[in-house]
Amino acid sequence: MKKVSRLMFSALAFLTIGSTMAVSIGAVSADEVADTKASMTNLSAENSALLAKLSAAQDKVASIDSQVSNKTVAIDDAQKNIASTDKEITEVAQKIVKVQAEVQSRKAVLKEQVIALQKRAGDSVSGNVYVDFIVNSDSFSDMVSRASVVGKLNQANKEAMDAVANSESKLATLKQEQVTKKANLVNTKAQLEKDQAQLTSLKADAENEQASFQQEVDGHKTQLASLQSQLDAQTAAAVEAAKKETEKATIAPTVAPKTGSDNTPAPTPAKTTTVAPSGANTGSLVGNALQFIGTPYAWGGAQPGGFDCSGLVWYAAKMAGINLPRTSQEQSTVGTKVSLSELQPGDLVFWGGVGSAHHVGIYIGGGSYVHAPTEGQNVTTMSMQYYKPDFGRRL
Repeated sequence: MKKVSRLMFSALAFLTIGSTMAVSIGAVSADEVADTKASMTNLSAENSALLAKLSAAQDKVASIDSQVSNKTVAIDDAQKNIASTDKEITEVAQKIVKVQAEVQSRKAVLKEQVIALQKRAGDSVSGNVYVDFIVNSDSFSDMVSRASVVGKLNQANKEAMDAVANSESKLATLKQEQVTKKANLVNTKAQLEKDQAQLTSLKADAENEQASFQQEVDGHKTQLASLQSQLDAQTAAAVEAAKKETEKATIAPTVAPKTGSDNTPAPTPAKTTTVAPSGANTGSLVGNALQFIGTPYAWGGAQPGGFDCSGLVWYAAKMAGINLPRTSQEQSTVGTKVSLSELQPGDLVFWGGVGSAHHVGIYIGGGSYVHAPTEGQNVTTMSMQYYKPDFGRRL
């Protein structure tokens, strides 16, 4: 009997120790899961903050791109105006040469008139050809007639000389105005090029900042993926431990492992997926833009060889028979403003404010848009989840 009692005591002791070990194992597993979930929560919060900084950096790059593109367009316009002014200066110079030739011709005519009058005047009386011509008339009526001829010649010659002199003076003034205009245009172009160089430098700094944020975001994604795998393994282990303890419940009480503060397994964070564009065939404006996917970004570009953001929108609209202004600032004032929740394929999406937008794209549906991002990249589509516009405009 004593032997049986000792055996029962030993069995009870073993079951008590086993139960204690099971509780310990379950508690450790729950702590590990809770720690992993806490790490994921903290890392997700940091990642959200980084994504906000990344979006701000992207916005800064887009703003500088817009300014550089506008400077490029202004420089091209200045160059065209300089070329036009050069042409005007050349044409005015040619007219001045022509007027000067007319002056010489008029002087030659006057000389011939004087010689002719001198031949008809006869002997010199006063030393003045016109006076001698009148004085040496054959009669009073001839004198009157000659005086009339001299008067008419003098008046005609005076008017002709005044006309060519005035014309030459006006042309000279016009030429000087054109020369001054050209000088101003050259100075303007030089300042625009200087501004553009400074903006390009700022853009490089902004892109470095953006790349740094992107690198941190990518690092967080890797850490989150690792933690997710760790959490999945820990949760599976905890569930398995709980299952084994349930099977032992008929022999000894066990403590079910906790997997979270609410006693439920931690949910797996939803994975981000890009929604496939649903508006690719819903409108000519969208279709026109999508056919240029892969086209390089070009500051001031508005041709299939290269686009800036507003150039892509302007060209796609032109193909669809829609007349839009050239820059994103002007485009943001066209049509009717719509909220992001009301966007329809073909609506324009903008970053910035109405009249001061620094980036533009075309909404294609499914929460995505097509745009020309920045220098060094190509025309592409993007989800609003990654770079969210501020408002839309419906044409």
